[in-house]
Amino acid sequence: MYHKYYKFFMQLEENILDLTEEYSNIIILCIGTGKIVGDSIGPLIGKNIKFLEDKYIKIYGDLDNTINFRNAKEIITKIYENFEKPYIITIDAALGSKDNIGQIILNKGYIKIGKALEKNICFYSNINIKCVVGLNTNSKVSNMLELKKVEEEKVYDIASIVSLGLKEVLENKVCKNV
Repeated sequence: MYHKYYKFFMQLEENILDLTEEYSNIIILCIGTGKIVGDSIGPLIGKNIKFLEDKYIKIYGDLDNTINFRNAKEIITKIYENFEKPYIITIDAALGSKDNIGQIILNKGYIKIGKALEKNICFYSNINIKCVVGLNTNSKVSNMLELKKVEEEKVYDIASIVSLGLKEVLENKVCKNV
């Protein structure tokens, strides 16, 4: 687990280099629902890092207030109405190839949420953190079953890595820039 954490930490630190004072706030969107084990990784991370929230860091999505394809557009619209130039970090569960299961994949730019369930919502995110929890079968029904059968321990392990990495990188980055 340490190797996965170190790899994620280094990637996150490298990818967050473009975070400058020109951004009004850091917004962390934790996508998913607590009702389906495989899709609960975002809300679990949101719960784990809620203590980081302050006037500069805002966290949306946790086990009590989830973000999903039904309310995502509304929440994203509110973010852009309330924050002049937000730096958005999006965290979501993903299904992928057999080789990618258990991986944490960082990207920049546009992200599609709900893709495995054919509920594509696309928006811009400065950093996308995709936590690959199961196998993508390219079938909406099979993908839903795949998300339901993910082991809780796998979700907790990945959520711990992402939560700790975000905590350390943001505390270092924000403290240095403020």
